Amino acid sequence: MSLKIITLDSATENMTVDNDIITVDNIIITVDATIGSEQEHVLKISYRNYSPEVKLVLWDEIRELETILDITVEPEPGLMVLKFYYAFVDGDSFEVKVLDAVEGFNLRLIWRGKLLATTQTDLENYKLHKVATNNIIKI
Repeated sequence: MSLKIITLDSATENMTVDNDIITVDNIIITVDATIGSEQEHVLKISYRNYSPEVKLVLWDEIRELETILDITVEPEPGLMVLKFYYAFVDGDSFEVKVLDAVEGFNLRLIWRGKLLATTQTDLENYKLHKVATNNIIKI
């Protein structure tokens, strides 16, 4: 068996796969498309000072990594609508800051909060730790 390393350039950055099996030289690689893929996310925040251009700062507390995304805001009455792409993983948590990116305002803080990434869909009955049928807690 030979090992091949394939480097994808930025031209295939938004590449998607319609199947969960990819064959490369007759070797099967399985892909879990539900976790780690970039998707569009929408964050609606109330604000004291409106800005058409913002920086969304995601601070991963566990890995001590900071990601800064430049975003053009879509206005909605009383809200700032931020649409962005990011590959979240189930269970990740972030400290989030929205900073004013308009020149002259020196990255003024507009909003601050916490973000928890989850694959659970019933958010009204969200469970931090799901209990399996045999009463073993899955983390």
